[in-house]
Order: sequence, then C-alpha cells, then structure tokens
Amino acid sequence: MNLVISAMEAELASTITALQPTEIIKYDNIKLYQKGTWLFAISKIGLVNAAMSLTALINDYAIKTIYNVGTVGSLKKTMPLLTILLISEAYYTFADTQAFGYAIGQIPGEVSSYQSDQTLLTLAKTKILDPQQAVLGSSDIFIDKAEYFNHIKTKFKDKIDVVDMEGVAFFQVAAKHHLPMISIKIVSDYLELNGDSANSQFEKNLPYASLLIRDVIMKFLKD
Repeated sequence: MNLVISAMEAELASTITALQPTEIIKYDNIKLYQKGTWLFAISKIGLVNAAMSLTALINDYAIKTIYNVGTVGSLKKTMPLLTILLISEAYYTFADTQAFGYAIGQIPGEVSSYQSDQTLLTLAKTKILDPQQAVLGSSDIFIDKAEYFNHIKTKFKDKIDVVDMEGVAFFQVAAKHHLPMISIKIVSDYLELNGDSANSQFEKNLPYASLLIRDVIMKFLKD
C-alpha cells in the first residue's frame, strides 16, 4: 500500500472530495480513507500525534511508500506563498543536547537529520513542474513570534527554510521501519515581523494549498 499522510483534514479536503475514497472507521484518533492501493490518513497536529499515527498504520497495513503532504511556514522570501516544495532534509528545530555532544536538532541516540528517499525525490521531479527543494524544521510550536524565528535562524545558521509541526516525526518513524518516504509541502504562510501575522496568512491560504495538494497527489496516482 502507498500511504499519503497529512496533519489536518483541511489539507486533504480537496483530495478527498475529488477521489471519493472509502472511509475506514478503525481508529479513534486517525481519519483514514482508501482508494485502491492508496491510503489517505490524517494524523492530527503535533509531533507525538504524527509519530503515533504513522506507527499504528505501519503496524496494521503493508505500507511500502510514505508521502507526507501538507503545509509549511516559510522563513525565506525565496520560497513564497503557495510554492510547492520537495523536502530534502528535516530537523527537530528545538532539540538541543549539544552539551552532551550531539548536533543541534539531533535527538540523543538518533541521526542528526532525516532525508527524503532519493528515488522518490527523483520521481517527484518528473511529476511536479520546477519544484524547489527545501530544508524542514519541525517542532510543537507554531512559528509566529520573533523569538522563535530568531532561534531557528541563529541556531541552525540560516539552514532551515520552512517549518511545520509534524514532518520530522514522520521521517523518524519511517526510518525506524526502513520505509521510503518523501515530504512534499505547500508554503501557506511567511513570518514577516512587520506585516500580516503568519496565522492570518495560514488561514487565508489553506484552501488554495489544499487544491495544490490535490493536484500533486493526482500526479502520483496516475502511475
């Protein structure tokens, strides 16, 4: 089975409307749908929800490929609103155990960062017109304050391009189960210190991002 997993119903809303998949009533905390050999799951927001949901699905289904598709906030104007991004690398943005010899963003005992599967990245480049690649930072914090923005910019030396609240947890679980995964994101908001808040941008652009997510998923379903 191929698994598409997102954090919010609104992200997959246009896809569900277009495909009319069968809903599988199986879990209390995961919304799940099936269309042929494809599963579509909604994990709910947050790192723990992401990890628990993906783990449950891998344990219960013969998952072969994982597509995390959703929205991100951009920290850089070179990645403007509603840009489609292929995530090349992902970090825990507020993990800091450097005092014990680990790299910034590294969970003790784990790898320093996670990457999208190279075969899936190559495939995605044939499906999506002129996609940009980006480095993702994930945390349980919505990055809408200057101090959060400055922490990420400073600690990671401007390496992090976009942020979300689930992606790196999906990557960690996929890696633990030796499953290929790619993260494809749509920029829904940009942190500008003197302008509209990231939250208002997010709410305004989410419906448009959902349509782009639908279009991206449809390209993969054609195979």
